[in-house]
Amino acid sequence: MFRKPCKPSKLSDLKERKLRKRMEKVQPQTAVLEEPFSADIETNVRKFQRIFGNTGDLSRRDFLLEGEQGVEVVLFYIDGLVDKGAISEVVLKPFLFHNLDEEEKRLLPGNAYQLIKTSLITSAEVKEAEKFSELVDLVLVGHVAVFVEGSEKVLAVDVKGWKDRGVEEPESEAFIRGPREGFTETLRTNTALIRRRIKTPNLEFNTITVGEYTKTDVCVVYIRGLTNPDIVREVESRIRRIKTDGILESGYLEDFIEDDYKTPFVLVDRTERPDKVAAGLLEGKVAILVDGTPFALIVPVVFGEILQSAEDYYEGNDYIRPIRWIALLVALFLPSFYVALTTFHQEMIPPGLALSMAAGREGVPVPAAVEAFMMEITFDFLREAGIRMPRPVGQAIGILGAVVIGQAAVAAGVVSPIMVIVVSLTAICSFLIPNYSASVAIRFLRYIMLLLGGVLGLVGVFWGMMMLLLHLASLRSFGIPYLYPVAPMVSRELRDIFVRTPWWTMDERPRLLRTSDQRRQAPGQRPRPPQSGRRRKSGEDQDEY
Repeated sequence: MFRKPCKPSKLSDLKERKLRKRMEKVQPQTAVLEEPFSADIETNVRKFQRIFGNTGDLSRRDFLLEGEQGVEVVLFYIDGLVDKGAISEVVLKPFLFHNLDEEEKRLLPGNAYQLIKTSLITSAEVKEAEKFSELVDLVLVGHVAVFVEGSEKVLAVDVKGWKDRGVEEPESEAFIRGPREGFTETLRTNTALIRRRIKTPNLEFNTITVGEYTKTDVCVVYIRGLTNPDIVREVESRIRRIKTDGILESGYLEDFIEDDYKTPFVLVDRTERPDKVAAGLLEGKVAILVDGTPFALIVPVVFGEILQSAEDYYEGNDYIRPIRWIALLVALFLPSFYVALTTFHQEMIPPGLALSMAAGREGVPVPAAVEAFMMEITFDFLREAGIRMPRPVGQAIGILGAVVIGQAAVAAGVVSPIMVIVVSLTAICSFLIPNYSASVAIRFLRYIMLLLGGVLGLVGVFWGMMMLLLHLASLRSFGIPYLYPVAPMVSRELRDIFVRTPWWTMDERPRLLRTSDQRRQAPGQRPRPPQSGRRRKSGEDQDEY
């Protein structure tokens, strides 16, 4: 006999009752979090254990502080987040081996909490909690809770001691000359790396907790008296607006604070290098550090900075950056130009080259646009496979796969030799872009340009170029135009966009950031050989570069 199905109203009532039962189980814990502590230590301990439930990493240590009347003390800590040796040194040993004098023993029952706080605990950082919510937050970041009988406050002693990765060379930003230190997953280590480079008391680290469950520390870094306060307020406002379950990496935060999510371009710069963060702070920018990730965010950012490398400022050669700009244009437009010329504009190709290209394409069964799409997708497959595989295997797949597949495709008559050359040169040029996210955006836009070139020829390519420029001109990064200083044009600041002029010429900070101190360095520092017979006037050697 079949059971009669429930009506929709009864079914919804059943779901509501089940949900209510589940909420009733969770509600007592939520209510306890906002309760203050009582003078009864057993009540406090019982409620504290009920908040954490039956978790296996919550450790407890009970002992008796002896005097005329013994005072019960209970310790709680999360195993794995604390240094047990530090607990023994700064908490247990002073409690167990401190010899109380007669006056302390006489006053002990009523003055135990104050005695423990001022005379027994030897840690450099001791905090007081008056509610369970405050204590839980401290215990979850590496503090040990000290419950004292008769006290309505609980001490939280800082004994952090989790395992972390040491400072190593960053792998995502390859370079030859420059510091070898990179950020780690520990927030306090990262702030120290920045503090070592900028030794001023005006360097501020404002910490904001984000995430209902993860309670991730997000640190906003700026130089007080230099950075525009409006930018700092905007950054902190966007972070404080975030209401989510958790922030596990800076990429989570980036999606919440960037100005426009519909663009493939990066509106928030990211780096593993402390020296790059320090350079951005000295320009008047704001850095964002997220606990648990080695990648820092820098805002605002402009388009020209995606082609800048920290190594540019350590080497004297200023011709490397123009090569990157040329590589950017090649990586974006070369396949589409080739397809447009071979499909619609054969008369624009020199006769000798046209004959060579026609001979190479003889027997190829697909149009040039389809041929280019096939090769581009194949190279992207190989590139992603090389990234995801272990490093020694990945390099072999990337190199051998491209060579073998390209040669086999030419031998089989599927693609022409010149198409292999075009796609290979495009892939090599895309590797010259220092910013990986910008490189991914160029790869995505290359397919759009290739489609326009294959359908409309050079007209489609130029239309795509114009639409791309209009899109870039419409973007903002925390209020700063993305194409600055090209649009709006600030000729003085172009000296750090297409080329990197000598340091003695860049004596001012970017004007659009509206920093409180616009002057970066003293003028007139161009080096000159010693001149005899006359004295140089101050500022005489300040020439335009």
